[in-house]
Amino acid sequence: MASEFTGSNGVIQPAQAAASNESAQLGKICKASTALIFGHPYKIMQLDSVSGDIAYVHYIRASDESRWAIKCKLDGQRVLWASDNPDSLGRWRNDPADEVITYSLSGTVLTLKQTYSDGSGEEKTFNIK
Repeated sequence: MASEFTGSNGVIQPAQAAASNESAQLGKICKASTALIFGHPYKIMQLDSVSGDIAYVHYIRASDESRWAIKCKLDGQRVLWASDNPDSLGRWRNDPADEVITYSLSGTVLTLKQTYSDGSGEEKTFNIK
């Protein structure tokens, strides 16, 4: 039986495997970025889907059980995001006055750095097995 990485003949399809790995990596980076941006634990972030170069993530806020969703994409080492709630679709955060979120990945260790226009910011590391 074929898996997501093998064809009907059982041979691994490199392009499909690479695309699947890239989608999984984008999803994990987006989940971690959402945790950093909103100050909530990575473990409550849920990946809804990856469509092309955009990942869709949501979390349920514990205080009122409301659903908060964002979409994100990568631009080089920069993470761009926008809100993706039904009643408030937001703009991509790519204005010069917006914070800049960058990432680096070493194995399963993801480091995110958020820098504001005044130079302040924070850095956080996630283990994204």
